[in-house]
Order: sequence, then C-alpha cells, then structure tokens
Amino acid sequence: MNTARVLLPLLVLALPCAAQEDPLKSPACGVALAELQAARSAGADTARVEALRSAAAGICLGTAAPPTRPGRVLQAPIAVPPPQIEVPAGAAPPVQVPAPVPPPPPVAIQRPPSPALCDAGGCWTSDGTHLQHVPPNLYGPRGLCTQQGGLVYCP
Repeated sequence: MNTARVLLPLLVLALPCAAQEDPLKSPACGVALAELQAARSAGADTARVEALRSAAAGICLGTAAPPTRPGRVLQAPIAVPPPQIEVPAGAAPPVQVPAPVPPPPPVAIQRPPSPALCDAGGCWTSDGTHLQHVPPNLYGPRGLCTQQGGLVYCP
C-alpha cells in the first residue's frame, strides 16, 4: 500500500508528457502530405517535388533542416612518400648484412637392396649386386651382410 502512494503521484506527473500530440497526426502534417501528393500526381518538376518533400519531412518528422554533413564523404586517397634515411656527415657507412645462405640440398638416403632372386650359390639384389651364400649369412663385395626381413644390410 505504501508503494501505491509513491507511484500514484509519479503516474499523474507523467501523463502530460505522454499526452503530447503526435506530429504525424497533426493537421499541418496532413496538409503538407496532401500538397506533396498533389504535386506528384500533377507531374510537377523534380525540384518542386523535392522542396515539398523536404517541407513535409520537416513538419511530420520534426526535422527542421537537413544534416549539415552528408553521411558519406568522398575523399581523395592520401599519398605518403616513402621514408628517406639520411646518414649524418662523418658517420660510418651502414653495415651490409650478408645475404642468407640457402640450406644445403636434402641428403638422398638410399634404401638398402633387397634380395630379388636367390639360388644355392647366393642372391641377386635389386641393385644388381651378387651376394654369395655363406651359411647362415650372405657375403657381399665389402664384407658380411645381414638380412632383416626382406632387406639386406651390407657394409
């Protein structure tokens, strides 16, 4: 009950603000819109129609004058000159930075040869080398070879 006593006077004070007349429903707005419509239907020139439209907008919407600055302004691009570095007289010349050295080419890692064809005397590998069969291993041109799976490792 106490809040009703506080809110009631505030509501009474706010009513005159809400009761202001809507400018779109005012008689002056109706007259301005009627003049604009009559000029459009009569085929008046565009300058006259634009003047009536601006006047109707000012009366009905409450805008007295168009904005002083348009929303989008065209501006020429700004050209900025490149920076100029001046070396003071008597100063040492700038140090030349050496060009970066390119990385070395990748190392080609060759796959070890794999036995392609074996018989009682040895095996021929995929690179064309003949390995002698010395049980239980194979013997290559540079020494003893080991076989792991399908690959042969020779020194």
